[in-house]
Amino acid sequence: MKRSLLYSFFILISTVFLSCSGHKHEHREITPDLEEANSIHQSSLDLREEIMEMEKSLRDSGIDYTNLKDELKIWDKDIIEVPGFEHSHDDEHQRKYHVHNPSKPFSDAEHLEYQKVMLDEIAGIHERMKVLLAPKVMEVEG
Repeated sequence: MKRSLLYSFFILISTVFLSCSGHKHEHREITPDLEEANSIHQSSLDLREEIMEMEKSLRDSGIDYTNLKDELKIWDKDIIEVPGFEHSHDDEHQRKYHVHNPSKPFSDAEHLEYQKVMLDEIAGIHERMKVLLAPKVMEVEG
């Protein structure tokens, strides 16, 4: 009986250990490039969350934004977290928008450049959505 209990305990501990080690995050030194890349990434996420609210306004207003919606789907698939800054669902600042895409095997400088490109793309989408939501000014022909 004691042996059976010990065996069951060993199986339980092994299972817990294996399940906890299932999430592999790349551990690397946090460099200035990665810190800047993460800052840019956070700016992108801020814009993406604003866009979520803008999408609601566009839907409520019956404004067609199909092309922008397609661009957002692509952006959502392409955005990645910066190594060393992977989000935790335990953070005190919970975002509505989460990134779960696998990271890419980039150097620190490449991560920085990638995040710059992603910020430029989401900023462009954000601006075009603002234009769609802006009240139309009537043109007066003279």
